[in-house]
Amino acid sequence: MKGVKNGDAGGGSLKISVDAIVMDYDRTVADEALGFKISDDAKRKLRNLRKLRRCKLILATGRRLYDIPDKEAVEIFHAVITENGTICNTEKGRVRRILVEDGWFDKKERLNRLFLKGGLNFHSGEVILAGYREDLERFKRMIHDARMDQEVLIEFNKEGLMVLPAGWNKGRGTKIALEALGGGRLLAIGDDFNDLSLFEAADIKVAVKNAVPELKAKADIVCDKEGGEGVIEIITSLMGG
Repeated sequence: MKGVKNGDAGGGSLKISVDAIVMDYDRTVADEALGFKISDDAKRKLRNLRKLRRCKLILATGRRLYDIPDKEAVEIFHAVITENGTICNTEKGRVRRILVEDGWFDKKERLNRLFLKGGLNFHSGEVILAGYREDLERFKRMIHDARMDQEVLIEFNKEGLMVLPAGWNKGRGTKIALEALGGGRLLAIGDDFNDLSLFEAADIKVAVKNAVPELKAKADIVCDKEGGEGVIEIITSLMGG
């Protein structure tokens, strides 16, 4: 594990002190090789961290809550931010709070009709719309023709894209969740483009080994290992070995 901005502190020797951790799901805490589930070792480490360090744990994902493959996630994390920062789920998924303004939903329905009429391949979440990067120019053109450029944000994750209300992202949703959990010093772990907003919200920024170069360039720490193994590296440092 390397402290990018503060020098190399390999071998897991970096000392980290935070009150809360937010992490991405796919290819960060959840491993693709495990069917996008969290390894048993990572789950055990997260539960121990929550219990022994009283560290608040936040999961931030572009997925819908019921699309998260590992159903134990809602029990492990104090808050699960879904649909790329627009919904906050707490109390093991029993409490759901839509964070965006009500006025967005008329706009979303208008976009939904436009995308359907235009023959785009996309799906509709409760708040966001999601499609594929190969159709980016078509999405942008339809949004522009509808004169909604200033009302919509497009964010990317690997081969996908998400259409959100302007001003909303994982970072904003995480800030709201963190405040509700009592605030404090925040560490963010991610791998992809839509995790850049998590970095903007965090005091310490961590990229797993498989992160995109753009995220690594912003990181304070880059893990030696990929995905969930990288998350375990960070937890080990937080637990003091």
